[in-house]
Amino acid sequence: MQTKIESKDLILDKAKLEDLNDIFNNFWSQKDTAQYMLWKPCESLLEAKGSLEKIICFQKDKLAYFVYDKNTRQAIGIAGMQEIKPGVFEDCGIGIGNKYVGRGLGKQLLMTLINYCKNELKAKKIICSCFTENVPSAKMQKACGF
Repeated sequence: MQTKIESKDLILDKAKLEDLNDIFNNFWSQKDTAQYMLWKPCESLLEAKGSLEKIICFQKDKLAYFVYDKNTRQAIGIAGMQEIKPGVFEDCGIGIGNKYVGRGLGKQLLMTLINYCKNELKAKKIICSCFTENVPSAKMQKACGF
């Protein structure tokens, strides 16, 4: 499994301790973003540090990444897929911070993961889902062919 995947504007890579400030400011502290995810926003850097340490361990052997803006190298979100059956992959959380939404980055992110799964992991089927009220994710998934 590749540790780093790149697209035109994004880098998907494993989380590092030095990402703490960026991921907290750009993603984990944002209530609007968290409302559609299965986590609660971090209230402090200390809380975020604990989450980051867990994420670093979690990501080691999984198809799970932090999303980095290629220009600034700042951590701006999360992305991951999981193989639920042989050849069948499902998204397990894709999100970017509010100030990055509406620029086509979500679509680019999802397509990068899809292409990686199909080309490198020989995926036969990709499944994506989101909460009904998560209109931005639903639009992004539709734009990607779902």
